[in-house]
Parts: sequence; structure tokens; C-alpha cells
Amino acid sequence: MNIETPNIFELASQRLKWLSDRQKVVSENIANADTAGYRAKEVESFDAYLEVATGQAEAPDASVFESEATWNQDLTGNNVVLEEQILEANATSGQYKIAANLYRKAHDMIRAVSG
Repeated sequence: MNIETPNIFELASQRLKWLSDRQKVVSENIANADTAGYRAKEVESFDAYLEVATGQAEAPDASVFESEATWNQDLTGNNVVLEEQILEANATSGQYKIAANLYRKAHDMIRAVSG
């Protein structure tokens, strides 16, 4: 059992980094929606990212892998579905706002206590 308390700033920072990596991959998928043979990519889960990142001083980039064709594939082999990628981009954006607000609130709380 791990009784060590995670540092809220470190955890929020790692979450923001992972979300940034995720948004980059989604943006690349959208940019290549019309590229023949392009295969959509995904980012590993945040839990898997944390397992790797906790052993290192600076969080690495998230692992990227080819996505399974979940909705569709065109005749050229491109499996990017813009609707799906837009949903991913919106979800990632919302999660980023939440993590950034958590980071800011924790910082404000520490300033209030120490001030």
C-alpha cells in the first residue's frame, strides 16, 4: 500500500502535459483527414503515462499508437473520422480547462495560507 501523498502540482502538471500531447495527436489526425492511407493515432491512457512518468524527473511525451478503426475507413485506407476527432478535441479541451483550474486553485490556496 502506497501511503505517500501525491503532490497536487506535480500531478496537475503531468495531466496538463499528457492532455497537451493528446491534443497534438488529435490535431494531426484532423490535419490528415484527407491524406490517402493515413491511419489515425491515439495517445496511451493517463494511468499508463503516469506509471512511466513517476519514475522520471521530467515527464516524457505520451506514447502514441495507431488507432483501431472505430467508425469508418475510406477506400484509400484512411480511418480518420472528423466527427470522432472533433469529439476527442472537445473532450480534451474541457479536461485541460479543469486541470488548469485545479492547478490555479491549489496555487491560490497556498498563497492565501502563506500570505
